[in-house]
Amino acid sequence: MPMYTKTLNLSIILALIVVVLGAYTRLADAGLGCPDWPGCYGQLLVPDVVSSEYERPLDVAKAWKEMIHRYAASTLGLAIIAIFLFAAFHKTERAQSIKLPSFLLLLVGFQGALGMWTVTEQVHPGIVTTHLLGGFSTTVLVFWLLLNQRRPLKLDQHILKRHKVILVSVIALLAFQIFLGGWTSTNYAALSCGEYFPTCLDQIWPDDMDFKNAYYWGPLGIDYEFGVLDNQTRSAIQMVHRIGALAVTVAIIALTFSFKNYMALKNNLFITLALLAVQVALGVVNVVMSLPMFAAVMHNVVALFLLLSLVSLAHKVFNNPTATQ
Repeated sequence: MPMYTKTLNLSIILALIVVVLGAYTRLADAGLGCPDWPGCYGQLLVPDVVSSEYERPLDVAKAWKEMIHRYAASTLGLAIIAIFLFAAFHKTERAQSIKLPSFLLLLVGFQGALGMWTVTEQVHPGIVTTHLLGGFSTTVLVFWLLLNQRRPLKLDQHILKRHKVILVSVIALLAFQIFLGGWTSTNYAALSCGEYFPTCLDQIWPDDMDFKNAYYWGPLGIDYEFGVLDNQTRSAIQMVHRIGALAVTVAIIALTFSFKNYMALKNNLFITLALLAVQVALGVVNVVMSLPMFAAVMHNVVALFLLLSLVSLAHKVFNNPTATQ
């Protein structure tokens, strides 16, 4: 196996680890475990004691969660630099344009900046959500580059144009739902409806939900740890996320029916439906069991796997000579 492909495989593993660690850090309220960046209280390792110049007291457990996430993200960044260099010097098994690796390198640089701003802007929901989306996007791009190195699957049937439009639309809808999920998490709105499902606070549709302020960016320079919105606004965010989940579920089921005659793609469709079922179940568990850590982290991970399954399907559809005729 060429080094380029090995590096892509390593990068996929690292990207998944970073997503898991990022979700765990966020859900464990450890995003400000180190109040500075890139070090931790001015050190490369978590210190045992800190000077009085830092207002935030040292919580060693949270600090280590944050720093381990940073170490993993930095390692991923180095791997992506290697991917760029391999592509730039044409050290790939199959031809690969430099454009996508270049964009990936820029994205990772932007991710580093978002990681810094997450700390300096005290876990601002907009910045943290964008950071989450950047992590997902990084994983998707590395996965796409890896798929480019594989032998294309030859489809026996032509993919109709309307079916390709449906596929792209479902991916876009899922990406938007991931944004809604990130916004729900970063605004601490996951438990705003209590342990009630499918109702919210034991009501089908609470009358006092505040949608007007639900997606307000908010000023910089204030501490957003544990959230600043009232529960009326948080419950509105939670209900929009639930509606988005329902829309994604219907869309993926519709996609499956649309593609049911493409036998070469049936395995992809089965995996997508299975991941969808797991994701819905995790969403319900997170509500009725008050956000258990394992289920909450896996809700992030399975969302990424669901996105990757659709990306894999799209790669087969759009990078196959038979499919594009």
